Amino acid sequence: MLAECLRYGPCVRGPKAHGLLLILCAVACGPFHDERSPEKSSKRLDIAKDFLKKHELEAAEHECGVAISLNPQNDEAYLTRGLVSIVRARDTEVTLEVDGCLTGLDAESTRKDMDAALMKADADFAQAAKITPDYGEAWADRGIAHNLLDDYGTAEQYLTKALSLPQRLLDPALTRANLGWALFHQNKLVDAAKELRQTLQFQPKMCVANYRLARVYYARQEWDKAAELFQAVSDDTTCGSQEASYYLMKTRMQQGLNVDARAARDACLKLSPKSCVATQCRTEGP
Repeated sequence: MLAECLRYGPCVRGPKAHGLLLILCAVACGPFHDERSPEKSSKRLDIAKDFLKKHELEAAEHECGVAISLNPQNDEAYLTRGLVSIVRARDTEVTLEVDGCLTGLDAESTRKDMDAALMKADADFAQAAKITPDYGEAWADRGIAHNLLDDYGTAEQYLTKALSLPQRLLDPALTRANLGWALFHQNKLVDAAKELRQTLQFQPKMCVANYRLARVYYARQEWDKAAELFQAVSDDTTCGSQEASYYLMKTRMQQGLNVDARAARDACLKLSPKSCVATQCRTEGP
């Protein structure tokens, strides 16, 4: 009888009909459970972060998806899932440029995979920023994604916005260094140097900022300043920057210091002998 009522319409009439039907349905169907739970979502996000730290990307991505399904307003879950895609893109870049320096169709296919991962990351960061417009870290991560996509004008906009929203910005110094890099690639060398020098006022040993400021000096043909910073980054084993050794080699050649240039070349080749940068050190060195 109840099934017929629910299927074909109310079996009772009058002002109490609707209420009676709801009571009957509650008795028959049991209590209603809302599957969404911010608390459960937060716990699954913690699991996702742990997987990401362990470089277990598939598991991390899955847990982020569960966290989002439990709470679609979990902005940090979107951001973390975007970071999974960034790490995946970085892994692809290592395959492309470091492990074996792919060329031709292999390089083209791998580059497409990398760009797809970056676009996916940007979409998640954008959703995090849509949920919470003043989420500085989401804007900063969008800037990183667009730097990696060689879309430096857009990266500049997002990184500038991130710096204007410091409340939930994890690393303002790194964000400023990334802004300097976006400016450098647009040939805004004065502005780039300003941002990078400001970064180094607070973190003078930051590898990324020192290398990027050296690149600015190199572009301005300020060889002594460039050499000093490239040398510092190249000598710092915690940086592990093969690019710094490569540009140090080129800078020493500009200074006419061939012995020092050969030392920089050797340091370059020692780090990742099969990489694209190593190939440049072999072909362009003294």
